[in-house]
Amino acid sequence: MNVADPARLDAVIERVRSLPLSHDGAIEGIIDACDSVQTTMAEIADKVGREPALAAIVMRQANSAYYGYGRKVDTLPDACVLLGIGTIRTLALTNAALRFLAVDRDGLTTMRRELLQHSIATAVAARALARRAGAHPDKAFLCGLIHELGTIVLTRVAKPEFLHIYVTARRDRRSFADVELEVLGFDHAALGSRIAESWRFPAPICDAIACQHDPGKARVERILAESLHCADWLAAELGKGLVPFDHPEWPDARAADHFGMSPLGMAELVEEVEDGARSWAMAA
Repeated sequence: MNVADPARLDAVIERVRSLPLSHDGAIEGIIDACDSVQTTMAEIADKVGREPALAAIVMRQANSAYYGYGRKVDTLPDACVLLGIGTIRTLALTNAALRFLAVDRDGLTTMRRELLQHSIATAVAARALARRAGAHPDKAFLCGLIHELGTIVLTRVAKPEFLHIYVTARRDRRSFADVELEVLGFDHAALGSRIAESWRFPAPICDAIACQHDPGKARVERILAESLHCADWLAAELGKGLVPFDHPEWPDARAADHFGMSPLGMAELVEEVEDGARSWAMAA
């Protein structure tokens, strides 16, 4: 995590607190319901059902390979029971984070669309890599979806600074993180991790976001940070969405070795990522 000026990072976090998670308070209502010991799962399922985008994610997650029990989960209440309150809360927050990409046209619409494309491809790749290593694939998927949370927020609360960072990184072929550290005093990974912490995302996800560029520093679930790091690299390698201007030839060697990645053995993984990203894009 790169933070040279904690005070400036704290100031941005305060600005983020004023951003509503949803325009009508629906997501906040679902999160409050998940946090209340008096709310039943049936009531939570009812609230989720009023949010079609979130309901679709819940159903998809419940029918994923990780949760599958040999039968299709075809009702929302069953899906919510299967996933549990903690996962429902995380999915609601993830849905809210992605909604930050859907704002009125302001000159950054194309970049936000590219951020979404990159996030989906990273999520699909992270899930595929996690399965290879026997890790939690759906946790890796969710981590991939929100790993650019810091960048997403910068496009909302610090547009001039974000544009300056983008132009400088493109001109000098430098990493976004290095330029962010110069301009802001922190990078998008540090910001995203702090926001995730403030929203009470699970600790492994917060840690992986913070260490996405240097997975060796992860202290909670290193395998999650490694899957995110390699997935992020692969999404960029495939040209999915917003790609860094200093994209390396290969990800962190130790992380890549953990998943058995090699330049000559990428075809199957690439096909899975392409198919998965295409499927999510069609459903979006």
